[in-house]
Amino acid sequence: MEAKFIDVHAHISDKSLENIRGKFLDEISDSYLILNAGENKKDSERILEDGEKYKFLLPCIGLHPNEIAHNSYQAVQAELDFFSSNISKFFAVSEVGLDYKGKDIYQMEQEKEFFYKILELAEKNKKVCIIHSRKAIEDVFDAVSSFSVKAIIHNFEGNLRNLNRAQDLGISISISTGFMKFKKENIIKNVDISNMFTETDSPALSPDDKINTPLNIPKLLNYISSIKKMEADEIKEVVYKNFSRLFYD
Repeated sequence: MEAKFIDVHAHISDKSLENIRGKFLDEISDSYLILNAGENKKDSERILEDGEKYKFLLPCIGLHPNEIAHNSYQAVQAELDFFSSNISKFFAVSEVGLDYKGKDIYQMEQEKEFFYKILELAEKNKKVCIIHSRKAIEDVFDAVSSFSVKAIIHNFEGNLRNLNRAQDLGISISISTGFMKFKKENIIKNVDISNMFTETDSPALSPDDKINTPLNIPKLLNYISSIKKMEADEIKEVVYKNFSRLFYD
């Protein structure tokens, strides 16, 4: 089977893409596999509907750490109840994790409590987790290593020491189109390609200040190619194999 472009983390159902979504999805067609990430109940419901229409959009159920931090305990518990009741309908778990930027201790503790509950549900349902980590990488490592879950840290923010620990723990990392703008060559140079994924985080993390879509994945492959000294098609093939192994083996 011919390798497909992999966008392991995007928000295709985001309302900011409404006016252009149909056009770029028609152009993408079946040459891509896109993990469409949710942030809350409403988002995840919309993602399920889009997954019915476009089979290459793989629906993911999510509960973003900012949703957890900025809502009441009761409101977050209601979100988790939906998550628990519906996780089996989704291809993977995304977007979940920890985000400590600008949070107080109570918000961080609430994030951690619910992140552990989400990981427990993912383990029970054998779902891969795509994880958001901002200023929280060590706590993310501790949480993920407490469960038997397969995980990818999207838009990897860590340094080389963090990269080495992620790889030691068997956690994959995702290189985003944002790396092209912020010049994070050192991570790309040092990551084991068998442990690497590609993403846009569309509509965010544009490489060129335009609205970001999965159509930028080939540009990202060319960028990685220039750093890894490999052909872009070879990187595409390896990432596709990584995807097949992590999600289907």
